[in-house]
Formats: sequence, C-alpha cells, structure tokens
Amino acid sequence: MKNMLAFAVFLNICVCLHAQQNLGIRNSNYAGVQGALLNPSSLADSKLKLDVNIISGDVVFDNTFLYAPKKSVPLFGFGRIIKGSIDENLFRTHFDPSNPDKLYHLTLSTEILGPSFFMQVAKKHEIGVTMSTRGSADIRGISGNLGQNAFDYFLNKGLWNTDFHDNATRINSMGWLQYGFHYATVLHSEGRSEWKVGVTLNYLVGIAAAYTKNSHINYKITDTSNINFSNTSIDYGRTAIDDFRNARVSHDLDHGHGFGLDVGVTYVRLKEQQTSSTAAKSNLFIPANGNDYLYRIGISLIDFGAIIFDKNSASYHLDAASADFTNWHGSKFSDNTQLDRTLSAVFYNGDSARSLTANHFKMGTPAALSIQADWNVYQHFFANMTIIKGFGHGSGQGAIRPDVYSLTPRYEKEQFEISMPFSLLYYGHLRPRLGLAGRYKYFFIGSDAPGSILKLHDLEGVDFYAGAHFYLATKSKNH
Repeated sequence: MKNMLAFAVFLNICVCLHAQQNLGIRNSNYAGVQGALLNPSSLADSKLKLDVNIISGDVVFDNTFLYAPKKSVPLFGFGRIIKGSIDENLFRTHFDPSNPDKLYHLTLSTEILGPSFFMQVAKKHEIGVTMSTRGSADIRGISGNLGQNAFDYFLNKGLWNTDFHDNATRINSMGWLQYGFHYATVLHSEGRSEWKVGVTLNYLVGIAAAYTKNSHINYKITDTSNINFSNTSIDYGRTAIDDFRNARVSHDLDHGHGFGLDVGVTYVRLKEQQTSSTAAKSNLFIPANGNDYLYRIGISLIDFGAIIFDKNSASYHLDAASADFTNWHGSKFSDNTQLDRTLSAVFYNGDSARSLTANHFKMGTPAALSIQADWNVYQHFFANMTIIKGFGHGSGQGAIRPDVYSLTPRYEKEQFEISMPFSLLYYGHLRPRLGLAGRYKYFFIGSDAPGSILKLHDLEGVDFYAGAHFYLATKSKNH
C-alpha cells in the first residue's frame, strides 16, 4: 500500500474498494433459511420441513465515482475486475474539474453464508441456526476533489495550489462474523387466514471497522512537501489494520462483540380447499400443499444491533485553525498508531497524543425495515413486491443499508424456478436495475443487476449471488 493511503485512514476505503439483497431468491417459497434473512417469520409453516445451506455468497457494489469502460471488461470478467483493481489499471473516475465540489456516493455489501439450517421441531414450530461472514461499506457525499486526490494519491499536479473544501463526506465500513439463532411459528390460524411470527437473535464478532463523520475539511496541496489545512476538523475511528498482517489465529482478528435482532410478522391468505369433484366441475386448481396461498404480506425489522469495538481500536478528533503537513510524501508509517500520532502532531502543534478521544467505539449494524407482498397470480406464477428501507445512525456511526424498491415476477416449482427482479437502489443516488435469477433443485444463481458483467454498459457496480442448499419439501397436508 502506497504511503499516501496511510495519510488518512478514512480515504483507504475510497481507494481500495474496487465491490445483499438477493431479490431473486429470498422471497421464494423454496428459499429456506435464506428467506429468514429477509423476514424470520418466513420459516413458519414453510413448504420445506428441512433446509441445509451448504455454502452461498453475494456481493453488491455500486457507486457514482469510479467506472471501468465496458470494452475493458470481458463477459463475466470477474478475474479481470479483481486483477485490474489490484493492479490499479482498470478503473477511471467521473471527476469533473469544472465542478470539483460535486458529491459522489458508494455502497458495498458482501456476505458468505456458511453451513446453516432450519428444521421443523413440532407442528408449525421451526428453529434454525445460521453462520455468516459479512461486510458493509458506504461513502455518502464525498466531494469530487477529495475523491480524485485520493485516487491519484494526491500527486495530480493539476490539482495542486488550489483551495478545496469538503463538508459532507461520511464513511462507514465494517466486517463481522454473525451467528444467528432463529425461531418461527404460526401464531394464529383460522379458516383461510394465518398469522406467522419469527425472531432471530444474532451474536456478532467484530473483525474490522473504520468511520469518519463531522467532516469540515479545507485544504490545499502545495507540492510533495506540504499540504495546508485551514479551519479543519473531523472525527474518525478505526481498528488496527496491521492485525490482519500479523494474524496467526482467528482470535487475533477479534476486535469486539455485539448483539443483533431480527423480528418479522407475516399474514397469509390461504387458498380455499376444494374437493376433487368440485374442482373438476369448476375447472379450478387444487393446491399441492395445504399451505399454498392467494397472497401473503410480511413486515420485518432486520439487522437491528451494534458492535462495540474495544480491542486494538480507537477514536480520534482532529481540529485546527491552521495546520501544515510537511514532507507528507516522504513520510513512512510502520503501523496505524504511528499514522494517528503523526496526524495528531500536525493538527495540535506537535502533540502526538491529543487527538485520541477513546480506546473503543460503537458501530451500528445495517438496520432496515422491510415489507414483502407476494401474490400467487396463477398456479406456479407469482408476483412479488419488496421494500427495504435502511436506517441511519443519527450522530453515531454504523453501516447503512441502501434502500431497495422492487417488483419481481417469478415462475416457481419444487425442482425449478426463475425470476426477474426489477428494482430501484437508493444510496444517495437512485439506480434502476433489471436482474435475473434461477434455481435448479438445490443450486441457485442470480444477479439483481447483471448489465455490467454482460458488457451492456460501463462497469460501475457488481451484483451477484450463488449458492447450494439441500432441502426436504413438506408432503401434501390439509389445514
């Protein structure tokens, strides 16, 4: 990593990020434990009596600042994207020199769901366990001048000797392990109406985190020997990135702990039961299972929680009416602490300890309110509407989930299904997306925005998910 990345921890994210909604699978009646990650009540009275997730993963990345020309990325060119990101020869920027204060945005989430399961333990009572590794990062409102300077390691002479300012940048980034314990049941069933509830308790282990907030930055790069700051202040926090370099066992990456909660409720309007003779006369469809429905409507609160990072972690405040970072290009930093002390000395007239405010900080998880509506249009044809509204964290810090508004038609059978989600993603910027997902027996693959990897347009983001799970479907039953 080049020296300039060490200049400010909060800019590492801007430079290093070159990447979960899974709309095409998580609303399926055969989603299994995946569905519980969107609404935990979906497990109750499911079409599956057992589901074992073997391995699955997803990545969602979208931004308005970086892009790769479509001619530079081959069809399904994940290898080229990864290599080009490492070699720093793939991405360009949308920076407009005539409008250096224009604001840009970025969102990233990743998840690897390991061995997990749910099972029916009694009539209409289900339990489950999930184990996952998750990551989330978002940049809201970074100015073009700061983004471009970070992209160029502050060595773009065309941007030297110019007064720039940034008063909006807010960055949140965190990675964590999540262990979920799920319970769902049918709370009330009468006639054709059914109410299902579910709850998930999550135990969280913080791996890494970084944030900035309250940014008021006025700066001018003179040359490689000096950067001048005036009336500048910022709050930031981070875990020790060097721990990754020196980690030998998993507990070396344990930087904190926390808890989370998911709760959900679903109302189901069941199909009216009919005898074979009645159906034959009226030419009506007989449901394969008693729990087939006309429609269902669910509401859930997901990822409500926080992690206290208190191991090799710290928060800082920088504030100065005037400060000069001399010999910035020649500075060498052996670890995070040295960088933090150097910045403190720059902003506080040589006092290398004054910027430290605490040896711990809290990061909120990407909490959201979700509404799901699913309509059985005809036999195996369904139409789904899902809304996911992410929450901010006020004056605190934490991961922020982008808002999602989606409509998804799907054709669904036990052995096969296909869906085509149309969605709007909002993370400070509204992005329309058209996706495609499919499942054959125990394997699924999909993307809510495949355009860039299909070379339909320039690459500004990646959205992809895939996995394998084993399940046992319920037998025909009567309510």
